[in-house]
Amino acid sequence: MKRAIAAPIILLMLTSCGGQLSGRKSVESIVGGQSALQLVNNLKNIQSCEAYRIDDSYPGESDLIFDKKINGYGVISGPVNLEIPDRSLLAKVLVDSGTYFDRMKPIDCLFRPGIAFRFLDASSELNLLICFSCNELKFFSSGKNVGRSYFKQTEFKNLAKRLFPNDESIQLLK
Repeated sequence: MKRAIAAPIILLMLTSCGGQLSGRKSVESIVGGQSALQLVNNLKNIQSCEAYRIDDSYPGESDLIFDKKINGYGVISGPVNLEIPDRSLLAKVLVDSGTYFDRMKPIDCLFRPGIAFRFLDASSELNLLICFSCNELKFFSSGKNVGRSYFKQTEFKNLAKRLFPNDESIQLLK
């Protein structure tokens, strides 16, 4: 009898978590399908893997005019070409389903990415934009949002700090 009562209570506790976590999704659904996943899986061998520092200002907050944009966000600096060790680390984090989680109740944060990664091979381009304010990431292919999730990995921040050592905002990330 105690087990019959305890199981629903434990399930309720796990699913509520203060409105934090809900069920896992497949990595393919987060990164935008099987072809995008293959691109991520092969970061060591693709034509180009670059990082950009992009403007994370609220819309209308910045007076800067940007010559280059990635998915509508102004490029502050970059590209920085990722070397094989960084590509391997990034691929490992991106294909790990433990990286991602959904929030049952979205947090009150406007997506303001500070970093963009661009993955290119002969036939496709995939952009990954990361918001460090709310730990949300979005994948774009052909200009369309093809996947999104919240993340819990600190590797994104650590990698951003290594790639942009002179960027004060990135260095201050906690």
